[in-house]
Amino acid sequence: MDFNYYYNEVMHHEWVLSNKKGGYSMGCGNFVSKRKYNGLLIAAGKDLKRTHIVQAQEIKVKWRSKEVYLDSNNYAECIYPDGYEHIVKTWFFPYPAVVYSSVPRSDEFVVVKEIKMHPSKNIVKISFTNCSNTAFDLEIRPKFSLRDHHSVNPHDIWDRIPTVFLKEDGGKASFNRLDTGVTGYIAAPDAQIKEDKLIFRDVFYPADSLRGYDAVESVISPCVISFTLEQGNTAFILYSDEPVADPLKASKEIDKRYSKSVYPKDHPEICRDKYSLSKINFSDDNLYPLKKYPEILSEIFDNFLIKDDIIAGFPWFSCWGRDTMISMKALLYRGDIPLYLKILDKYGKKLQKGILPNVIGEGGEGTNYNSVDTSLWLAVRIGDVYPLITDEKVKERLFGYLCEIVGNYAFNKILPFFTDDDGLIELKSGDDALTWMDAKVYNKPVTPRWGKPVEINALWYNTLKIFESAASDKKTFKLKYIKFSMKDIKGLIAKIKKSASGFIIDGHISDRIENGSAIDEFRPNVLIAMSLPYKLWPGSEMQKSFKIATEELLTPYGIRTLTPRNSSFKKKFIGNHTQLDMAYHQGTVWAWLLGPYVETFVALNRKNMKKAELRNNIDLFIDRLKQGILKGHISSVAEVWDGDNPHFPKGCPAQAWSVAALLTAEHIFDKVGALK
Repeated sequence: MDFNYYYNEVMHHEWVLSNKKGGYSMGCGNFVSKRKYNGLLIAAGKDLKRTHIVQAQEIKVKWRSKEVYLDSNNYAECIYPDGYEHIVKTWFFPYPAVVYSSVPRSDEFVVVKEIKMHPSKNIVKISFTNCSNTAFDLEIRPKFSLRDHHSVNPHDIWDRIPTVFLKEDGGKASFNRLDTGVTGYIAAPDAQIKEDKLIFRDVFYPADSLRGYDAVESVISPCVISFTLEQGNTAFILYSDEPVADPLKASKEIDKRYSKSVYPKDHPEICRDKYSLSKINFSDDNLYPLKKYPEILSEIFDNFLIKDDIIAGFPWFSCWGRDTMISMKALLYRGDIPLYLKILDKYGKKLQKGILPNVIGEGGEGTNYNSVDTSLWLAVRIGDVYPLITDEKVKERLFGYLCEIVGNYAFNKILPFFTDDDGLIELKSGDDALTWMDAKVYNKPVTPRWGKPVEINALWYNTLKIFESAASDKKTFKLKYIKFSMKDIKGLIAKIKKSASGFIIDGHISDRIENGSAIDEFRPNVLIAMSLPYKLWPGSEMQKSFKIATEELLTPYGIRTLTPRNSSFKKKFIGNHTQLDMAYHQGTVWAWLLGPYVETFVALNRKNMKKAELRNNIDLFIDRLKQGILKGHISSVAEVWDGDNPHFPKGCPAQAWSVAALLTAEHIFDKVGALK
């Protein structure tokens, strides 16, 4: 097998598929599960309650006189069997596909495996195509997990809980865990299914072990699914959380989902008639045309969209208010105004004393309102769309949300923050982590940012300006328990504009004001503040701040959360949960911050740079991630990277606001090109 850059990248990255319910399928390029969340089918139910149904498959091919296993499992001391050694090439987008061959590889034995997901149902389709020179027999053992996706199954669980396997005509079967009622379903129309129970014990997940989580579990295979595949033929298996009445119809619906996708130039889908190893591109060239990049990026973003919200990230996040508010701007670039407004209404109705929920827990559990900026982001998102709305009833409803936020933030003194006499919002000291830098260790904020954070007050200023513009000729406003006037709002706007100078230290903008003094701690929150539509500072001070951010925070994968000059800077995002939280916002690189960075760059330079120079710089800022997509190294954009010499992704493997940042950069790139 050629050991090349493409192979090294793809084997260690993860792919993800999802549906509009929030269900997903996820794994690595070598198809060896490295975390408990990896699996072929993780089904989403009511209120995004997600259940891990199928962990993997054992794949045995009987070819001529040989038996070859194409799967692999991590165990504590080994990887077994050696299926990963038979991988010739893996593709991630538009869905994971892999070509297997013999060792050494030969066109006499070539198998193509593809994994696709239904757009709206918890159904995953695994297909196998025989591209060999002869027929072969295929034996598949589905490995059921049937658990909550945040947990693992104990070593002896399948010895002590009751289960039921039922086989039906037409290549259908089900496997039910009676203690919880969770059931997985199989539909394989061209197969023979034979009951044959086998437990795979002590499967090991190294990524979870590194994080200090339970990392060993047992999964169970209740049956063997057998095919005979003639040369050139394809067979498929459907796994689902409900019975599939018509497997052929469901299969066609799944295939249709990807019918208009962009495919890599050497993908089996393009060469479906007879795929041979000679058609594979082993160089690390771009697999996709550059002109298709925006289309690919948009389809990647689709993975996070459900019917009325945005999944913050896969695999372990559900819908987070802050992440949704920041990510949803990408919907405007796509022209998806109906979903944009639906999300605004969903969250607007959840306002409690002006505060939006930051976390909407899975299964309706764990929802919290411990955030200061989420509501302000809602206001900014309303401001983005307000001029585009012609329906006065919609505008009135959105203005009502603005009124609820402004009235409470300005005059409600019982919140965990308040508007000070200088017009700025101040966070009360305590155990809450109210900004996006919200990591806590032993229930104490790692970066509490008490006082007056810079991006919070820039968001506050923008909220007031948006409110002022939307209020039109209205003079007074009344909530259930608060009355205020436009004169009050104009007074606050003037105060904030005057008080903004308090953030300046040594000619640049600081991260926050605490006890009346600017704190000289350079963080990317300055970029967020400067990227917003209504500016608080003169151009010279923003230019100097941007220069420092470029020199000290910018990396090829995103923006550092703390300058390396600071003694609290953490070089690596590694370790157990506590160690990770200690590093999360202390230097760790975040991709989503590229959005504010690019917005600030263009705002500061559009008058003194030519179009070509602006566009070249924008392309340069996001080039590494863009190339990762075009070369096929990644199928999404991760959450974070190491603060020092970043390369491999860390944290959540697929993050909505990271992808939204690239869509923002692409939108601005196009917008600059249209300038006269």
